[in-house]
Amino acid sequence: MRIQNITAGYRPITPVKNTNTSTQARPSTGYTGLYISEQHIPTTSISFGANPFKEIQHAFQYVRARAAVNNLKRYIDATDQQQNFMLRDFSMEALEGLQYGINVFKGLTMKEIQYLSENLHVIAVKRGCKNMCAHCYADAKPQKREMSWEDFTSITQGFKTLRQRFQGLDIFGENNPISQEDLIYRTTELFYDADCMELAIKDKNGKLYDFTELATELYDSLGRRTAFDTSGWNRNNPALQARAEKYAEYFSSPENMEKLNAFNVSFNVFNASYVASRKALKNGDFDKTKRLRARFVDNMANTLFTFTPLLDNPKFHMLVRCFDAQAKNAAGFNKKSLASLAEDVIDRLAGLYKDDLNGKQKYIKSKDDIDEKISNVIMKINHLDTSLNSSGRMKKFMEEFGIKAPLQEYDESMKPVIEDLKQMGRYHKYIMHRLIDADGKVYHMNYARFIPTEIQLNIPQKNIPSPKLANLEKNFVLTKEIINRPEIQIKIHPDKK
Repeated sequence: MRIQNITAGYRPITPVKNTNTSTQARPSTGYTGLYISEQHIPTTSISFGANPFKEIQHAFQYVRARAAVNNLKRYIDATDQQQNFMLRDFSMEALEGLQYGINVFKGLTMKEIQYLSENLHVIAVKRGCKNMCAHCYADAKPQKREMSWEDFTSITQGFKTLRQRFQGLDIFGENNPISQEDLIYRTTELFYDADCMELAIKDKNGKLYDFTELATELYDSLGRRTAFDTSGWNRNNPALQARAEKYAEYFSSPENMEKLNAFNVSFNVFNASYVASRKALKNGDFDKTKRLRARFVDNMANTLFTFTPLLDNPKFHMLVRCFDAQAKNAAGFNKKSLASLAEDVIDRLAGLYKDDLNGKQKYIKSKDDIDEKISNVIMKINHLDTSLNSSGRMKKFMEEFGIKAPLQEYDESMKPVIEDLKQMGRYHKYIMHRLIDADGKVYHMNYARFIPTEIQLNIPQKNIPSPKLANLEKNFVLTKEIINRPEIQIKIHPDKK
């Protein structure tokens, strides 16, 4: 099966670029203060602990904050501002106390909670990956650190309670114009440096919860969709094969696929088995070259065969990556080489479909079915991404093979971000993500670079440290003092003096 033309195209989940977007650039809501009238204060009571003085203080703050939300919700509903609402535009000082009694936010101010909620892109339930892809921007290693189910649900249920107290108002910044334009800002992934096939965590009794249960808990509690990402798995691993077949059946249901923004299979020339085959070729070991290449082809064909029920879904994507034609010394890792690999994978996949047609007919009932599925795969493979970045292992890989090619550089891009954070705090104008690590620590991220913060969620296993993130900023920490600075007055009507 020939791949006639691989062209650059749609990238469903892309690395985030720093976008100079200020809060003033978006339409004004026309309301930035939260005046609290005593007549609107409800008689709700809440208990916060054994200290009666602090309990009274916290209860009063909570009641005032609930009144503030009531006023805010009435205003939003009355002025039909739901599509413009951004929590950062409103006074967190007036809302202080709304978080009390939510254990995962213990010790955090509303300003800190608003900051960590905005563009919450990752809750890293599990750290570490065995794939060892040569281009990995996260420099992922097999080291293991994962949340318990209790850790994860303390976060999700905490956000669920907070969302209920906000009466359904968005707390994640989804109404920011760039969030409407780019799917990645409306996605909360459950991984950073892990393959979703490996995402499964246990509760204190040893019960295992896989990706379907994680995605459901996230969707039901935060109202946020996630993404599934895999580079495939060893087809001879019965546990992972059974898990993949379960996922294929589960997400073939439209109701379940609604919990995802994307279901991605990564197909690239940087797979560990394929890279090892190129090293063997370089050393003149042709038998090893053939064996390792065949392993990659067989595993990828099996991955696509297993996910056949999802191929027609518009949320199913193949993330296809290689060096572009201008790269020097990139033989084996460029567009031509990827096309050759794709032909082998598709030929192998066609063989699996023919075997299915002549056997169980699990997915294929006729020759027309084969043609339809293969055409669909070719169409998805034809969307090629050559915009590789310099993070993680890529530079070392290029040096090893003597490859010369331009890369996206993130080091310089962080300097204006840091200066903006120093000056503007949580009102920063650069559109960035938040990551909650497996130990509850919060990071400011642009997907390839990280800025540490002083914020940590109060999860049960918060004292067990996570592996250090790659590409972590060493000379700046986003402190609580910066995040909690006095609130900036935003003009109600910027066009009026």
